[in-house]
Amino acid sequence: LWEKPENYAGYRFEEVVAAASRIVPELKTKHKPDIIIAAVHAGLGKDIKTGRTFPGETPGENVAYDVAASVPGIHTVVYGHSHRQLEGAEVNGVLMVQPRNFAMSLARIDFQMEGTPGNWKLTNRRARMLAPAPEPDPEIVRLAKRYHDLTERYLDAPVAVSPVEMDGAIGRVVDSPLVDLIHRVQLHYSGADVSFTSLFNHRVKIPKGTVTVRQIAALYLYDNELYAIEGNGRMVREALENAARYFTGCADPACTQGPAINRSMPSFNFDMAQGVEYEIDLTKPEGSRVTNLRWKGKPLADVQPLRIAVNNYRAAGSGGYSMFKDAKIVWRASQEIRNLIIEYYSERGELPAKADSNWRIVPEKAREQLLREARSAPGQPEGTAR
Repeated sequence: LWEKPENYAGYRFEEVVAAASRIVPELKTKHKPDIIIAAVHAGLGKDIKTGRTFPGETPGENVAYDVAASVPGIHTVVYGHSHRQLEGAEVNGVLMVQPRNFAMSLARIDFQMEGTPGNWKLTNRRARMLAPAPEPDPEIVRLAKRYHDLTERYLDAPVAVSPVEMDGAIGRVVDSPLVDLIHRVQLHYSGADVSFTSLFNHRVKIPKGTVTVRQIAALYLYDNELYAIEGNGRMVREALENAARYFTGCADPACTQGPAINRSMPSFNFDMAQGVEYEIDLTKPEGSRVTNLRWKGKPLADVQPLRIAVNNYRAAGSGGYSMFKDAKIVWRASQEIRNLIIEYYSERGELPAKADSNWRIVPEKAREQLLREARSAPGQPEGTAR
C-alpha cells in the first residue's frame, strides 16, 4: 500500500483472488444471480494472449487476469488501473474490459439472455467503447457551476515565470527542464541526496512567460506525497535498471535496428534520477544497462548510504521498484508534491530554463531513433493511481 499506515489503521485487506474465490460462491448461494460482474481496481498484470506476467510487475497489484483465470463463476471483469484500453478479450471464458483513463471512453457491455425468470441462460455478450458525450448534462453543469468557477479561478492563478517554452514530447528520451523542476522541489523539501520522478504527462506544454496552477497540475497529475527514504547506491542502480526497461534494446552493437519504446511497460513507470549522473546503454541487456553511474563526481558504490526522495507510490515498491519497498521512511511531506511545486516556484518566481543533462541514452544512434519515435507518437497522459 502506498497510503500512510495511519490512514488505514484498523482495516484488514485480503488478497484479491482469495477474497473473490470466497465471495463468488456466497453470492451464488444467497442471491442466485444470472450474471456476475467483477469490478476490479487493478491492471491486467499478464499478457492477454500468452498468460505470461509482464516484466517488473509488483506482486498483488495488477491481478485482473488472475481473477478471471482463477475464480469460477465470474462472467465479466471490468477493471481499471493500468490505463490501457481493452475493448473486450477473453480469459478462461471471462470477458475482460478496461475503458480509457480520465473518462476518455466509456465501456458498454451488452448481455443476451434466454430463458424465463429464475432460469435465465447467458447466450452472448459484447463489449464496445463509447466516446464521451459531446455536451455535458445541463443539470450537472448547473449544480457544479459554483465549484467549477472557483476551480477555474484557482487554476488560472499565476505561479511563476518560465524563461522558455517547454514541451514534454521528448522528456522521457532526453533530460528535460520539466523533470528537473520537479527534482529541484523534491530535493529541496526532502533534504535528499538523490531524487526520483517520472514525467507523468508527456503532452504537457508550458509557455514562455506566466505559468499558472493549471500548467503545474498538467505537469504533475497525481496526488502523490513526497517521502525521503534511507537507501544506498545499490537501490539507485537497481531502480534505474528497472526504469531502463522502458526501452527495448538495440538489435546489434551499432544500433542499426531498434531500439524502441517498450509499450508493454507503462510510461509513468519510467523514472529519472537527479543527484547522480548516468547513462542508459541500449546495446546492453536488461539489468546491465546503467553505466557510468556517478555521485559527486565519483563512481557510486552499492554500499554508499544515501537519502532518497521518492513519492509514496514508489516507496511502496509499485511499478517494479521493489528495492524501495522495505526501506526506512525518514521523512514525509505534509503536502502533496503538486502543492510543493506551486509553493516552491511561487516563492522563487522563475522555473529553470534548461536541464542539466545529468543522464543520457547511448549510443547516439539509439537516442536519435527514440527521439523520432517520441516526436511522432500522438500519445496521451498516462498513469495508474500514481
